[in-house]
Amino acid sequence: MKVGFFFNDPSPHSGGVFTYQQDIFRSFLELAAESHHQFHVICEHDKQEAFSALPGRPSNVHISAMTAPEPPLPTRRRVVRFLRRVLGIRSKPLPNEKGPQISRAAAVLVDKEIEFTWSIGHYEHDAFDVPYITTVFDLQHRLQPFFPEVSQGGLWDIREEFFSRYVRRAAYVITGTEEGRREIENFYRVPAKRIRVLPLPTPSFCFNPPETDNASRLRALGITGRYLYYPAQFWAHKNHANLLHALRLINEGESEPFQLALVGSDHGNLDHLRSLARSLGIEQQVLFLGFVAQEDLTALYQGAFALTYPSLFGPDNLPPLEAFALGCPVIISNYDGAREQLEDAALYVDTLAPESIAAAVRQLLQNPDLRREMIEKGHIRARKWTASDYVRQIFSILDEFEMVRRCWR
Repeated sequence: MKVGFFFNDPSPHSGGVFTYQQDIFRSFLELAAESHHQFHVICEHDKQEAFSALPGRPSNVHISAMTAPEPPLPTRRRVVRFLRRVLGIRSKPLPNEKGPQISRAAAVLVDKEIEFTWSIGHYEHDAFDVPYITTVFDLQHRLQPFFPEVSQGGLWDIREEFFSRYVRRAAYVITGTEEGRREIENFYRVPAKRIRVLPLPTPSFCFNPPETDNASRLRALGITGRYLYYPAQFWAHKNHANLLHALRLINEGESEPFQLALVGSDHGNLDHLRSLARSLGIEQQVLFLGFVAQEDLTALYQGAFALTYPSLFGPDNLPPLEAFALGCPVIISNYDGAREQLEDAALYVDTLAPESIAAAVRQLLQNPDLRREMIEKGHIRARKWTASDYVRQIFSILDEFEMVRRCWR
């Protein structure tokens, strides 16, 4: 088949999505020659030259760019178009508005005679008439619609419109856990045979960390002693607030208090957390480090007493896998799907109860053998599933669907 692969090179500031997509794309390029399909990497027009120059690109991988986007519509037109889509209204175009047009993504698929497409991220394209694989990372707007990052400013409606249309029409939907499969079935009535569980692969950078002076890096970041670590964007659902309350409990009566290193970009919740740290009297122990380079990220994992990961969103997450590979024990929220993804390699806590987080930290502190055991289990779990395993499973799905796709031109 001619397979379109939508990849638009996300920003490192997008966090786990960036790490995941980079790893999948890299493994895809390394393994594409194993497949008999012809691939077209479909990218934005300004990325075509860079993608075309990638060294070692197999002969069955071509680069196809979409046209440059049109200037953005005025606000009123955007709102009216959105409402039309949500309400299913078909009406005459607005003044000075053109009638229905083929999308940029659909145009390149027609031009290259693409028979099937694969997207490795959300919201990649709107070319619905070509069969496709899509990936669902979470459906938390359905499970926890009260969080502002999935509800405010029309976000709930946008997410719901997307999943209702895009996921239901997919030839295959990829999710990381059986819990994810159940949620897709329950919320959108997608038949089970069209949902495939491919676990998130452990990021490759963790297996060959750079040889650097970690101690110097940590000092430069302001770390002066033992510390807990949490890499997460500053969204409300990441639950930094209860972790700050837990830190206060952990350090009560401690002659050597723990520091807490927080890494991630601000998405509107950082000021609230700074204020909370001040009110709890722990602002001197909390390091808001912002976005850091991968070398610093690696050093933070390797030097931390533990990864404390209280996020309330699942059903799977990447940082625990990174911690496993880099020898950092994991304390994690017991959200639906967590035990399936991480097995017995983590300590599970109720992260809405700060005392539960504090108890887990003390458990590792008082039992060094348990901490070593968790590190060993983490190493084993980290190597169970890689990006290469993931890509080969995608190739297998393409081979399977080829028997169906041959039924029409």
